Amino acid sequence: MTCYDDNLTGVVRMFAGELGSSITGIADAGILNEALENDFRPEDVLPGCRAVVVMSLHIPDGSLEIMRRGKSNYSYNLFGYAYLNRELDFLSYRMSNFLEERGYATVPVPGRSCSIGARRPGYGMISFRHAAVAAGIAAFGLSGIALTREFGCRQRFIALPTTAPLRPAGHLMEQADVCDGCLECISHCPSAALRLSPPHECLMGGKTFKYARSMLEACRVMHSGLSTDVWKGAQFNPNVDVPMIEDPTPEQKYSQLWEQRDARIRLLEHSESTFGATICGRCMAFCSAGHRAMQNRLRPEEQTSGYADSQVLHTDGALRDLNPKPRRLGKELLGIKC
Repeated sequence: MTCYDDNLTGVVRMFAGELGSSITGIADAGILNEALENDFRPEDVLPGCRAVVVMSLHIPDGSLEIMRRGKSNYSYNLFGYAYLNRELDFLSYRMSNFLEERGYATVPVPGRSCSIGARRPGYGMISFRHAAVAAGIAAFGLSGIALTREFGCRQRFIALPTTAPLRPAGHLMEQADVCDGCLECISHCPSAALRLSPPHECLMGGKTFKYARSMLEACRVMHSGLSTDVWKGAQFNPNVDVPMIEDPTPEQKYSQLWEQRDARIRLLEHSESTFGATICGRCMAFCSAGHRAMQNRLRPEEQTSGYADSQVLHTDGALRDLNPKPRRLGKELLGIKC
């Protein structure tokens, strides 16, 4: 019989809140060991790992809402990605020290998990989004992004494997609790990098989650700012199309990023130390779960003004309402009656 320290669990949750974690959860390491591939499991990071502490930071709604309308994406670059990495590192460092001081081994995983030399391209030490789902604070949307009730897609997670006997989540969320199958995330991807035919299936904690398969190279083209297709009609859109290379080498990727991209992007990233910050983010900006969660948190008098409407920038450069039509495929995958 597994023994948990409920007092320590409560103290960890309280300390995470004091550090600024928006939503905190505890995942059972065994669930993640079964769901994730070898080399990328909690057990591979920390032998004897019993739990994974998951913390999060909310991405300001305004950063994504102005981007939906074709305004500057610099706010999202910084407060949805580059600066948030530093804040996530702060959470990771403080929490790992907190647990180590109490005699438990803990690995402070960086917010920007490096995948250099990994057996699978794009894989870090541990999947933060899978950890969030295993912690019962999120469920996968059809984009593959972990969505919460509180913020939809608008948060970043950090996950720390530990040997501490923390009590994990009692149950996992259902996908349909947070994702309505509108498929706006997929239909607005400028490089068709998200594909549902067939969907990826992830078995975790006795539940099967279905979401889009991600074509990593196609996604990289857009989030690195290599194409004018990123935000057509927006004032911040890159003005250069870098020739695509099939299966590029690291040297070719470096050349694309630091020699061929729009010079304005390179200058910005150098001067502000935001190296590699995305300039796409469309799957998050158009996610109806994130926009809906924002509307629910607004004061009543704010719900009829400001960003509460559904206006978005369309590819013809005009601002119009986004009125998602019922998508049969998305709803069928989630088990929602059409």
